[in-house]
Amino acid sequence: MKVGIGTYSFGGIASYLGLGDTLLEKFRKIKALGFDYVELLPVDLDNDVEDIKKWLKETGLTVTSIHAEPTEDIVKKIAALGGQAVIWASSPFNSKEEAIELAHQLDEMAEMAAPYGIKIGYHNHSQEFYVDQGKPIMEYLIENSAKCYFQLDCGWAMNAGTYPPSFIRRYKNRFLSIHVKENSRVQGPGPKPASRHEPQNRPSFGNVKELPLEERQKILAGFEARNNSEEGKKRFNVQCKLGAPESNIDWQEVKNALDEQDFEAFWIVEREGFYDEHDKCIAEDCAWLKEHIK
Repeated sequence: MKVGIGTYSFGGIASYLGLGDTLLEKFRKIKALGFDYVELLPVDLDNDVEDIKKWLKETGLTVTSIHAEPTEDIVKKIAALGGQAVIWASSPFNSKEEAIELAHQLDEMAEMAAPYGIKIGYHNHSQEFYVDQGKPIMEYLIENSAKCYFQLDCGWAMNAGTYPPSFIRRYKNRFLSIHVKENSRVQGPGPKPASRHEPQNRPSFGNVKELPLEERQKILAGFEARNNSEEGKKRFNVQCKLGAPESNIDWQEVKNALDEQDFEAFWIVEREGFYDEHDKCIAEDCAWLKEHIK
């Protein structure tokens, strides 16, 4: 079984902001820890595409996808790197009506990307399972789109109270990828999410390297303060070691459900919280998946 990981797991928000290790340093570490492919961030494409190709060849990695708001420029670059998908790592919506609006927008993006051989996907967190008019808004999103795909973050889905294997089977052939994140407790989807029609109180990660270093460090400090708050720790402390006794996800059953689709989905490990030293934790995730999932 092949397993991938996102460059996000090597720095979190700092990675989005272009802080920390270089992309080549991350590629080398990702390969050394046992992974086969990689999911990029927008800031990674600030590197020249030919350089990225050279680094991929050097390390023996391949690119599957990128977490980014789909634009034609990003689609072109991912296609040049041999990737498969541009995956939007969440966009605000909080009702059936807004889910339908976003579904149509994703389909338009999929039409734009299709000539380049690239699929458009959407990545969930917990809030997409907020219930409106008797149904999680994530379901309205899937049911009202026809040309885009989804990357099910199994940890956040389970955290919201949705069992990943059942959800994958309910919407067969819509999941081009999953994020692997072990979960130990159900906390629910949380309060009503933000509306897509309200001003967004969060930074854009496009062209972040154009921001002064001090500004990027200030943005990072704000995220770290929220993550270290009581509420932030509550969200991340439900993550545990893969295969732990307290796990509430059957990863083999996730694989079985994905195998029922008409195409192979790629597996991406993602961690915001670590049960041990960073590299050891991530290496054990990769090794556990390759040993136990058939």
